[in-house]
Amino acid sequence: MKTIFQDNWGSYKASHNPRQVEIEEVEEMLSCKGDEKGCKVFYCKKCDEFHFERFGCNSRLCSPCGKRYHDEWAERLSKKIMKGIVYRHIVFTLPSEVWLTIKEHRELLKVISDVSYQTIQKAFSKIKHIEKLIPGVIAVVHSFGKDIEFKPHVHNAVTEGGFNRNGKYIPLGEYIPYKLFHLLWQEEILNALKDHISKEMIDNLFRKYPSGFYVYIKPERIHSGKRVVEYLGRYLRHPAIANSRIDRYNGEVARFFYEDHEGKTIRKVMKVFDFISAIIQHIPDKHFRLVRYYGACARKKTGIVKSFIQQSIIASSNQVQNSNKRHSLCPKCHGEMEFIIYCKKPPPIDRSKITVWLEMQRLS
Repeated sequence: MKTIFQDNWGSYKASHNPRQVEIEEVEEMLSCKGDEKGCKVFYCKKCDEFHFERFGCNSRLCSPCGKRYHDEWAERLSKKIMKGIVYRHIVFTLPSEVWLTIKEHRELLKVISDVSYQTIQKAFSKIKHIEKLIPGVIAVVHSFGKDIEFKPHVHNAVTEGGFNRNGKYIPLGEYIPYKLFHLLWQEEILNALKDHISKEMIDNLFRKYPSGFYVYIKPERIHSGKRVVEYLGRYLRHPAIANSRIDRYNGEVARFFYEDHEGKTIRKVMKVFDFISAIIQHIPDKHFRLVRYYGACARKKTGIVKSFIQQSIIASSNQVQNSNKRHSLCPKCHGEMEFIIYCKKPPPIDRSKITVWLEMQRLS
C-alpha cells in the first residue's frame, strides 16, 4: 500500500481535495522509518558495531505503527476490564441510506456510538424490569467493511448484566432478545439523526425495515478480559486494508480480495485514485476518539463497581511484554545492545565517521 501512495500521492493531492487530516496521515505514513525522522543509536559490544533504529510514523495508515498503538491501548484497556463478569460482543449497524449523511457529517460517528450505549442500557433495563440498569460498555467506532466502502457501525464489548442504583451487579442471563435490540436501535438512532435526515426518509426507513435495524449479538460469551481486548483490538487503529489482501498493482489499477458473508472470495479492481480515496476516507477527524467507555466502564462510574475492576492479571503480563520490547537485540548475534543516544539527524553513510558524528550529537 505504501508503494501505491508513493507513486500516486503527489498527483492525487493536486487533482483532488483531501481533508487536511488525510494529507497529514498520508505524509506521515510515507515518511515512516525515514532518515529525516532521526533514530535511536545502539551499540553491540560483542560485534563491536553500532546499529540504528529509525522512528516510526504512528499514522493510521501504517500497519506496523498501528500494531504498536494497539499494544499500548491493550494495556490501558486491561485496567478497565471487570473481573468475574461475562461479556458479550454486540455490533450495531446502519442501513445504506444513511451512510453518506454520516460521512458528510463526521461528528455523527460519536452520536452513533453514544446511541448504541443508550440502546443497550434501555434494553437491559427492560429485560430485567429495573428502572435504570447500568451495564459496562466499551465501544469502538468502525467505518469500513471488507470491501473498504464507508459503512459506519459500532462494535461493543458489553457486560452480560448491569448495576442497579445500589451498586449491586444483576446478571442478565445467556438469552438476549434480538428483536428488542433491533427495534430499540432503529427508534433511538433515527430520533438522534432527525436533524440531519428528512422526516420523509425516516418514515421510509421505518416502513422498509419493520423489524428494526440489524444488530449482531455474537452467541459466544466472553469469560476472560484478555478475550475482550482481542475482540476490540482487531477493530482499532489499522488501515482499511492489509497489504496481504492487495494482490495486484500495475501503476494504474489496484486489485484486492475479501471474503463475503458466505465465505466466497471476491476480487475487486479499482483505479489507483479511486483506491486511494477509498482508503483515506476512513481516516477520522483529528482528535476524534474511536474508543469510548460507557456506564460501569466510564471513569465516573468506577466508584460503584470498584470491587469488580480487574487488577494486575492482564496489565502485568502486558507490562512484561512491553518491557521486553524496550531491549533491542543485535540483528547479527541477537544479544542485547546498549542504548547510546537519541538523534534528530540521520547517521552518516560512511560508518568510519560514526564516532565523530556521535560526539557531535552529544554536544548538540
